[in-house]
Amino acid sequence: MTVTFTAATAPAAGFVVTCGCDEATVRAEHIDDYDAAQAAADQTNAAPDQRRPLPGCSIPTVCPDYPLRAEPIDPDGIAPLINVSNVNAVALLDALGLPSQSEAPDCQDLEPFPPKAPDNGMTIPITVVDAYGDLPAEEFLGRVLTALGLAPEDLGTPDIQFGRMYVGGRPAGFLQQRLRDLHELASWCATHERRVVWH
Repeated sequence: MTVTFTAATAPAAGFVVTCGCDEATVRAEHIDDYDAAQAAADQTNAAPDQRRPLPGCSIPTVCPDYPLRAEPIDPDGIAPLINVSNVNAVALLDALGLPSQSEAPDCQDLEPFPPKAPDNGMTIPITVVDAYGDLPAEEFLGRVLTALGLAPEDLGTPDIQFGRMYVGGRPAGFLQQRLRDLHELASWCATHERRVVWH
């Protein structure tokens, strides 16, 4: 499971038929109506022969095996998107002073993440995150700048493997790099008057 930080959605400026690759989406013909875009995707997907890769497709040996779909065109271009694992989301949200759990009274707390694999045959706990929310871009940017100023250098965490169970760690400096990515996102959102969302 993961947590994604990005810009709040805006009304679509049109639609495209795409495989999902960024450059293919940018190059695709703009269609005004969602139903027309989806009908065009459905027609291509129903063809008996395998389709060719779309212009700009970044994985042309893979995408033709999957169906095309209609996607909305963001009026401001492609918004930054930062996706992190649950374990890393907890560290980021904590640095930003944001909750990583629902504030509902019946929500359970996170299980602690062990510093090393247990040697007693117990299962490695999996971090459960129920984090979602949104903030004005300026407020989110303030939290990011505060976190960048206060957060100690991230030394990283080791990978943990116990039998067939594997939990990836994070490299040194990961927190600072992700905070810089969030700074870019917040600045983009402020420029385009969009809120920052995470889910």
